[in-house]
Formats: sequence, structure tokens, C-alpha cells
Amino acid sequence: MPSHSLPALTTRLPTRLLRGLLLPALVLLLHGCAALVPPADRDGSEARESSRPGFSTLPAISRQGGDGEPATDHRHDLWGAVASRFTLPIPDNARVDAEIRRYARHPEYLREVSQRAEPYLYMIVEKLEAANLPLELTLLPIVESAYLPQALSSSSAAGIWQFIPSTGTYFGLDRDAFYDGRRDIEASTDAAVTYFSQLRGMFDDDWPTVIAAYNGGQGTLLNAIRENEQRGRPTDFWSLKQIRKETQDYPARLFALVRIFSEPEKYGFTPHAIENRPALAQVELDRSVSLVKLADLTGMDHDELYRLNPGFGRSITGDTPRQLLVPREARGRFDVDTLNSAASAAEDWQRYTFVRGDSFYRVAQRYGSSVDELLAINRRQDAVARPGQVILVPTGRVDRAIASGNARTHTVQPGESLWAISRQHGVKLAELRRMNAYGDNPVLRPGDKVIIGATMGSGNQDAPSKYVVQPGDTLWQLAQRFSTTVEELTALNRIGPDAALKPGQELRVASN
Repeated sequence: MPSHSLPALTTRLPTRLLRGLLLPALVLLLHGCAALVPPADRDGSEARESSRPGFSTLPAISRQGGDGEPATDHRHDLWGAVASRFTLPIPDNARVDAEIRRYARHPEYLREVSQRAEPYLYMIVEKLEAANLPLELTLLPIVESAYLPQALSSSSAAGIWQFIPSTGTYFGLDRDAFYDGRRDIEASTDAAVTYFSQLRGMFDDDWPTVIAAYNGGQGTLLNAIRENEQRGRPTDFWSLKQIRKETQDYPARLFALVRIFSEPEKYGFTPHAIENRPALAQVELDRSVSLVKLADLTGMDHDELYRLNPGFGRSITGDTPRQLLVPREARGRFDVDTLNSAASAAEDWQRYTFVRGDSFYRVAQRYGSSVDELLAINRRQDAVARPGQVILVPTGRVDRAIASGNARTHTVQPGESLWAISRQHGVKLAELRRMNAYGDNPVLRPGDKVIIGATMGSGNQDAPSKYVVQPGDTLWQLAQRFSTTVEELTALNRIGPDAALKPGQELRVASN
């Protein structure tokens, strides 16, 4: 995983001694990526498309069969076509053998990860070939992330190529409230290709060292090489000692996969069949669009559209021009009218920044939404609100509710102030003034109605979600988990604060 700080990589270094002399200029920060491994024994425009590298089927015959006949025709077998064109020699050593045995114990895992690569594999092969990089690197995302775009390491490395934020920024992978380029399949592949192209120049096509440097950092490898030079030891990768175990094992894992994918039948493994043809096309986005609306209008499955575009962290793409990947056969459905409709739908949402005391439930009530709707539009699984975190909330529902007389209100009690009401309902003081057309110091009288938000609009889900109690759950733990309070939980479920929870019991959770 490329998670170290990066110096400029523009000079080809002729000797390892020279590399050693340059070492002080390099930043030698290690990363903490734990590579994902099998279970332990435990189209844009027509002009743009025509400019992309060849869309023809990948050549499959790069070697002869044992009887002198041409190799298998791989028109319907992309993994086979890729494996038939592997060129790197596989080291014959104990480290590689150990990794082969470990992977070979899990053929079902290997088939699963080979299937996850299906939408992306042809594009990745195209980019590696265009840069004259070995196709063995198509297997590296298995080592890094198991081809899971949502993979996130303990050191915050993300995406199938596992870039940490700083390295991602170095290679031009943008991040904002709506998008993370490290998860974008095409953008992150471009970054990985650039990085490998630079590393191969630095290490003179010594691929075990190049591969290890991608994981541990070029500075770490140069340091280890210099150490061996000073001690009169061999400086090939397999002789280097001054590197941590993960980096030592990293090339062995890749070469083990190369061996297995080269001879899958020998290891009782059948790679998932992938058509040897282009699978994806680009759609240019010049403004924010709703991915939900796009999926609905084009007949695409929502999950499939998200899977092809994991760089978008929300259902709205944001105002920065981006590219969308779609199935090649579906490209024609993403026409101007469809994109305009999806852009109009995106205007129904705005950013909201959580403040201390916020919960999804309170924010949902305030904006006429529901917890489930907010989680869905923000592509969130959990309902934990953290101060400073940005989410999308609906626009206009409060004003429409006020105009129709359906707004949620609070009845002023003796002695209450607008500030106290804002705290009680989790609504910003300025927002209360706006909704109620109040000045800076409004006079409130007992019995007055203060607008505090919108009612649920038609078609929205009920605000509270359901939760099934698990063994050991307590009200306090659930309140913490769902960023709410014991008082809100007990009020919603009409139980006392000391109520004993039973496994299997169903609770309504007004969570954030």
C-alpha cells in the first residue's frame, strides 16, 4: 500500500550506491497497512471514447501450447488472456512457496476476489499495457484490498489500490465532502500506474524491489539496500533485512498469486469467467447530479451504479466536474435530458454540518426527512453523528410545510426563551429566527407556537428505525451507539429508564 510520504520521482538512478547517497533527501515514513488476504487458518463523448486505447479484444496467443499448437482462445476468458501474457519470472524461494500454500488452501476466496474484479479488470489491463507495465499487477489489488473499493485500512488507506490521504493527494486523487478519488476505480488506477512507472525507473526494473517499494516506500527500500551494501551483503530484494515483515512478505504474495493464476487447475481453482471485451464507458458530469435519479431514469440497479463509482460517497455527486463509469451497453441511456433531470433532483439537497448535540433523528425532524432517508442519501450504514461532519439534507421542505400549515411547532412554556427552545429541539438559533421571521430579541408568550421544523412529507419513511436487541445491550449503550439519549429511547418505546432489555426485543431507535 502506497502510504508513505513521497519525494519527487523524476530521476532514474543508475546505481544503488547513488540511491544510497540520495537517501537523506527522502522521507522515510512507514505506513500501517494490513493487506487484506484470504482467511487465515482462521462513455464520455464520442470524441473522448475514440481517443482511449484499443477497445479490441486482448490478444490471447502469446505463447505456444506444449504440443506446438496455439494457446487457448481467450475471447470469453479475460483472466486467461491476462495470465497467458505474464512475463515476470517467479522467484523460487521459501517465502513464495509459503504464500502459494496459504492461498491454495482457499480456492473459494480466490474465485470470489476474481469475480469482484469483473467490472474493472479490462480497464485496468488497458492502463497497464498503455504504460508498458507487467500484467501481473492486475493481481495486486487482491493483495491490497481483495478488490473491495470500500476497503479501509487501520492507517486510512482506501480503495482497491490502498492509497492513504497524503499519497493520494500527491498523485492527484482529490477528496471533498462528496468524493474520494482513492476509491474511484479509474482515477486510483491511473495513480497506481503513475507510481509504478516511477518506481520501475528508480529501481531499474528490479520488480521484487519495485513491488515492495509500493508497499513499504521507496525510501525504506533504498535504506535497506544501502545497509546491505555497507555490510558487503547481496542487495537483491530477497536478501534485504532492514524492512518490516509485511513488506518482506508483500512481493511473495503477489508472485504466489501469479503462480496460481498461471496454473489455476493445478491448485483446484477456477477463476471467475470474465468476457474479454471492454465493459465500461465514461459519462462526463459538468455539475452535480443525483445518482438515485440517474439509476431510476436509466433502469440501472442502484447498487450497480454505486459499485462502478465508489468514489462518490453520497448519492449526490457534488459541484466539481467528475466522470461517471457506466456499463458500456448502457451508455446511450445517459443522454442530455436524463442528466438534466438528475441535476434538477440534486438541487433538492443541501449540505448540513453536525454540531454538538445533533442526532440524525433531530436533524431529520428539523428538515422533514427520516433517519432512513438521510442514511440512504448519504450512503451511511451507521447513525453516529460527529460534530463537524457534513451530510446532505433536503431543501425546501420546511418552507413548504410552513406555507401549507403543516410545520412542526413547539408550544412556549412560561419562562422559556428562544435559546432554550433551540437547545431543546436541536435547532440552530439563527434557523429558528429565519423560520419564524423573528428579529434578534423576539418576545415569547406562554402558548405561542414556535415553528421548529417540517412534518414528514408524503412518500417519506417514518423517522424512527427498528433495532432488534442483542444479548448484553443496555439502553445507555444503544443511546451511545445511535447518538441519541436514553430519554429519547424510552419516550419512543414507552418504557421506563430502568427497563430490562431482552434479546430479540424490537425497539424504535430515533437515532442520528
